[in-house]
Amino acid sequence: MNIREYYQKTSNSNFHASWISLLLAVVFFICHIFKMIPGNILLITSPFIFFSIAQFVSHRIYENRMKELPDDHIGTNAGLFKNEHVLLTFMPAPTLRLLLFAPDGSLMGEVRDLNMKWFMWMIPNFLSMLLAKRYELVDHEGRLLAKYHIKRGLFNKMTIMDDQGGIIGSYQENRSFVKVNGMIYKEDGTEWMPIETPGSVNSFEIATIEGGKIVSYQEGWMPLEWGKRFKTNTPILSFSSNVDEIPKIIVFGFCAATLNHRSN
Repeated sequence: MNIREYYQKTSNSNFHASWISLLLAVVFFICHIFKMIPGNILLITSPFIFFSIAQFVSHRIYENRMKELPDDHIGTNAGLFKNEHVLLTFMPAPTLRLLLFAPDGSLMGEVRDLNMKWFMWMIPNFLSMLLAKRYELVDHEGRLLAKYHIKRGLFNKMTIMDDQGGIIGSYQENRSFVKVNGMIYKEDGTEWMPIETPGSVNSFEIATIEGGKIVSYQEGWMPLEWGKRFKTNTPILSFSSNVDEIPKIIVFGFCAATLNHRSN
């Protein structure tokens, strides 16, 4: 997959969601006519109609972005751990599907929830955030690179494993509703990367406890060349040049745990 295919799939998903929502509004209206559903039909159907309109507008936006993207603005695939810059996008899905793109528009990998049951569409974000989660990190060919297990509860407690199931780190979120505080630990339980980000989670840095910078995260700005492929508010991870694979795997897991509410 590349960024054009991502736009196409997102556009199609929004189109189908728009018509399904509109069809539900029509069904409720017909049931109301035949006295099967009492009450104010406008109050019953208006949420579905507004959602249908919003999804159709989103469908056209992604469709236009796909059509306006020239072929020469799409690069060839690069390795997930070779790029210093990684752009994060979210596929429409019942739970988390976090796609990891290179600045040239090629897909490098994905963090995805193993629980993709259809009924997860029906669970509100404030409830889904309390559930236990099992994510996996794969490369662009679907090869497993890492696993993330998050315990149920309001605050994230995540175990990070390699592709063989060996523990390579963990993340414990502290109790705070104003900002995201926590600590990333090494496999032996040693404190490694303290976490302190604003509650909005639109810009932050992660460094080791000794002060060595690992990564910065930013939304709302990108180089002009990247803007030809991605939306302006696409989140960007910028790793330091000397960062190894394991810290990158851990950062991807932290982002998945912190941003999972944006997935559905």
